[in-house]
Amino acid sequence: MSMGVNSATLKRRLGIIDAVRRAGFLRTEALADQFDVSMVTIRSDLAYLQSQNLVIRTNGGARPAHDYAVNAPLDEAPTLFEARALARAVAFRLQPGQCVFLDNSQAASFVPVHATAENLRFVVNSFETYHLASRCSDAAVSLLGGEYDRLGYPLISPAANHALSFYDLDLAVISVSQIGKTGFSCLDQTGNCLDAAIYQAKQVFLLTDRLDRVDEEAQLFEWRDTMSVLHGGSPPDGAVLCQDWSVFADKQSSPD
Repeated sequence: MSMGVNSATLKRRLGIIDAVRRAGFLRTEALADQFDVSMVTIRSDLAYLQSQNLVIRTNGGARPAHDYAVNAPLDEAPTLFEARALARAVAFRLQPGQCVFLDNSQAASFVPVHATAENLRFVVNSFETYHLASRCSDAAVSLLGGEYDRLGYPLISPAANHALSFYDLDLAVISVSQIGKTGFSCLDQTGNCLDAAIYQAKQVFLLTDRLDRVDEEAQLFEWRDTMSVLHGGSPPDGAVLCQDWSVFADKQSSPD
């Protein structure tokens, strides 16, 4: 599915697909509220998406079309509580005026919700993060665009990489599933311009709630002195991964 960033209808419909897929079922009223459009517009969107076998309309709402179910990632992502804690840790470290790239992970998508620094700009390649950041933050939000599949997931796209080159990135926020002394593997597997963002940003925050020995066959990104790890607990004995360990998770807190 090809799109331009000015296509509001296409962006909304892709956002609907993603929201329905994540929730399993959403009522028409909830979708209208989420995307700030009328019930008539949402019904029209759902009718079109059903005609394309992308959702199934039922019981006053929509559920995902089983033919397009997405497999869960091989490595378990942080829980909602852990993702929010990681996002708060990033937001606390943001400086006024920074330009920040966010990957498509849940932890990264929550960063704008907790950000308080002034004159921030977030650069994203995810409809869900774009909508959340636009509604919950006063920061400017830029959507890279490019090529998307039928579920609204970004694909590796020269257009998106080219768009990213126009931003002077101060920070890239990347969730990682495997991490070790030799490198790391990204949790986000959606082709989200990660290579370009990691190497273009002046600083990179790697977010993780676990530290594993990296599989020899895993896709690794090399370490650089601009990288820091934000981790949901104390580093294991003997782990020396980068210049700045940050331990922030409150083990006594209750999940929200």
